[in-house]
Amino acid sequence: MNRNLLLLAIAAIVFVPLAAAAQYYPPGTQPQTQTQPSPDETPTPDPNRKGIDGVWEVQIQHPDGTTTYDHFKLTQTSNTIAGEFLDNEHNNKKYPVTGSLDGKNIHLVVTRADGTTMVFTGSVDGTTDMIGMMQDGSQQIAFTAAYRPKYRFLDTISPIPGGIGTGTGTPPR
Repeated sequence: MNRNLLLLAIAAIVFVPLAAAAQYYPPGTQPQTQTQPSPDETPTPDPNRKGIDGVWEVQIQHPDGTTTYDHFKLTQTSNTIAGEFLDNEHNNKKYPVTGSLDGKNIHLVVTRADGTTMVFTGSVDGTTDMIGMMQDGSQQIAFTAAYRPKYRFLDTISPIPGGIGTGTGTPPR
C-alpha cells in the first residue's frame, strides 16, 4: 500500500506540472482564435471613391415630426458641385443643384422651376454622411443625407419612404 501511495505521489509531482504547462501561455503569446467575418447587410461604398460623387438619400425632418425622403445625384469637380435633386414629395420632379464643398462644409442650392430655392448647408462626415439645415423660404429645417451606392440614378429609386429599390430582390441591370 505504501508503495502505491509513493508511486501516486511521484506521478502527481511529475505529471500535474506538465499538464499545467501544456495549457499555460505567457502573456502576449496566447494563440489567436480566428473568427469568420459576418456578411454586410448594407452595400459598402467603393473604397476607391473620391469626393461626394453619386446618389444621396436625403431625409428632411419637418417641424411637425414628419420626414420626407428625396435624393441628390451629385458630381464634384474640385470644390464645385453640380447635379440634380429628385423631389419625391412633388411627383418626382427633378431640379438642378449647384454648390460647393470646402473641407467638410457643404453648401448646395436647389433651384425650383418657379425660381425659388432650397439651400442646404451642413457638413460631410467622411464620404458617406451629411448633416445640416435646409433653408426653404423662411423655414429652417434639419436634414441628413446618406450616400447610396447605385449603378443608375432613377432605376433604383422609388417614391416610397426610404426611396430605395423596387422590392423585387434583383439588382438593377
